[in-house]
Amino acid sequence: MTNTYVCDSETGHCISGPFESNGFLGACFSPDGKHILVRTSGNAVVWEIERGEKVSRIEGFDFVFIHCGRNKGRIASMDWIDEDGPSIWTIAWTDQGSRPTRILRVKLWDIGNDISDRLFEVTGVAVTRFSPNRQYLAVGKRSENVVELWNLEDGESTHRFPYPLDDISSFHFSPTSDCLMAAFQESCHKRLWRLDTQEMTSFDLDVEGIPSAIIHLPNANRLFVP
Repeated sequence: MTNTYVCDSETGHCISGPFESNGFLGACFSPDGKHILVRTSGNAVVWEIERGEKVSRIEGFDFVFIHCGRNKGRIASMDWIDEDGPSIWTIAWTDQGSRPTRILRVKLWDIGNDISDRLFEVTGVAVTRFSPNRQYLAVGKRSENVVELWNLEDGESTHRFPYPLDDISSFHFSPTSDCLMAAFQESCHKRLWRLDTQEMTSFDLDVEGIPSAIIHLPNANRLFVP
């Protein structure tokens, strides 16, 4: 069992908690700062910070509070289903080294409400990533060798970025959510797309995957990689 606490960023004093979870995978705050969502394997729990009480539990693979648009304050969840319908909780490779046919299903949830609305579904998904500003979901499709950017406000695909015939291994957004980088499985090749102009930069970087601490400075056109 893992315990999560909310602390004052200036004093370091504990404000609320512990919030118990069976395997901590991350946490995020609601836009109004009154709730915290704690992610675990296969589900997430929403807690009210002030009273330290559990509000609801949501099933899925990944989750995020939406911070903008008409869905602000709601929770977006991702889950995969196979072609026959049952939900699958992992995105691991099969023993044969190939992935099964999967459909990515994105749902919207209200705090304290176990009823969800389906936002959109995408087939042939290999890799996904929520943007730091909680506005987009990046989806890498192995069937079409294209990256799609989906808007969590209306469930519409807003950008499509083609990539070479190589499987994507991971995504990473810049902290300001203005750029998206992709790494590939069989090479050290990287691609960086600007979301506003849709310009693309291609280069080789001999690191495995994409470090989570990578920082892009758009004004200086610099990329810092640990």
